[in-house]
Amino acid sequence: MNPIIVLTEKNCRDCYKCIRNCLTNAIRYSDGHAEILQDECIDCGECVVACPRRGNFVENDMDEVRRQLRAGRRLVASVDPSFIAEFDVSCIEDLREALSQLGFDAVEEMAVGAELVSREYERIMMDGETDVLISSVCPSINQLIRKYYPDMLKYLAPVASPMEVHCRRLRREYPGAFIVYIGPCYARKREAWETGCCDAVMMFSDLKQWLHEKDVHCVNSHTVTRQGIRARRYPRQDGIVKSMSRVLGWNRVSIDGVGDCIAALEEMRQRGANRVFLEMTACEGSCVNGPAIRSNRYENRIHGTVAVNSYAGEYDFGVEEPDSIRKTFTPDPVQRRSVDEEAVERVLEKLNKATADTALNCGCCGYPTCREMARALCEGKAEMDMCLPYLHEQAERHSREVVDSTLDAADRVIDKQMRVVQDIASILGETTAETKVMLEKLKQAIQ
Repeated sequence: MNPIIVLTEKNCRDCYKCIRNCLTNAIRYSDGHAEILQDECIDCGECVVACPRRGNFVENDMDEVRRQLRAGRRLVASVDPSFIAEFDVSCIEDLREALSQLGFDAVEEMAVGAELVSREYERIMMDGETDVLISSVCPSINQLIRKYYPDMLKYLAPVASPMEVHCRRLRREYPGAFIVYIGPCYARKREAWETGCCDAVMMFSDLKQWLHEKDVHCVNSHTVTRQGIRARRYPRQDGIVKSMSRVLGWNRVSIDGVGDCIAALEEMRQRGANRVFLEMTACEGSCVNGPAIRSNRYENRIHGTVAVNSYAGEYDFGVEEPDSIRKTFTPDPVQRRSVDEEAVERVLEKLNKATADTALNCGCCGYPTCREMARALCEGKAEMDMCLPYLHEQAERHSREVVDSTLDAADRVIDKQMRVVQDIASILGETTAETKVMLEKLKQAIQ
């Protein structure tokens, strides 16, 4: 599997923050640095955001986009609706004007694809095709279900993502053009590779860099003359739900963040549900807090959500899609080493974490519990030295051994010197008595 995100060895400095923030445990630590296990990764980008030293590399299409531009190819952009949360613009026309200065021939809102996806979700619920429907908008959540919850695939909406739907429309509208998706989501790169819906994927951070290099500034030169569009709510928390019309008898639930989505899927396994639409997004706060936005600003949830609310409304684009936007998702279960619980217990014994009193679950190693750390050790994903309490105990034991051996050596030297003093004293009398006393005091002080 081609990597989207790669952790660079030279910048990795034993902080374990990437491990702590990876909720699928898709990171292995060995030889002093972390490594992403691509088969287990869902490309959510949390490791990129968490890394304090920017010790990561994200696959970048910027050079290819520029090469196509130099070659005279027409560039057409599909812009994620979260652009309104990241750029100082009032509408798509402002951003379109800035991108035209870079050489783009056309700039369109991906919200068009979002509207078509919402209408398809409504049809599925109204036709009663399933009792539970999970949104298929977020590519990281799609990967999470395919890899870790393949039994939940029956609930994943068989609908292409807004990016895929919109980019395919652009291919028809602009034949021969080079289609570029621009947004806040690293996982879209994987989706583009797998579907071929677009030719390149640029992050908002890439676009900002390009605008800076060309000294192009976004300006609020246009006013929004038409009523806002419902599908523009997609980037905010519960935005998918808010872009849809209610379907009688169905409940709608919005869940954001990988951890909460995992908890919801576990609940579904245990208790099931009936006539529920689940909006799931990997980023807390949804796309307004996507990884390519947080890499520039720590958080964007309040400002981003307010900007989305201001730009959205209650109307539709009113577009039609001549082709089917249905899609089949296939399972891709993660193949992990089976770990014997007895082996885990042996590791806990070695770490001195076998009891409730000694298992601190401090999280310093990056794993939430000592048992998960021990399991990672058995899977070859971790090293003993990642456990700081264990290291502390080892250091104390080593210090005691050094001190004890030093005391033993000093004791032997003093005893030898005292024997020499006694021998001399037997010859010279008691003139060396003071030396003997001093050696006795020295021995007591060392002990």
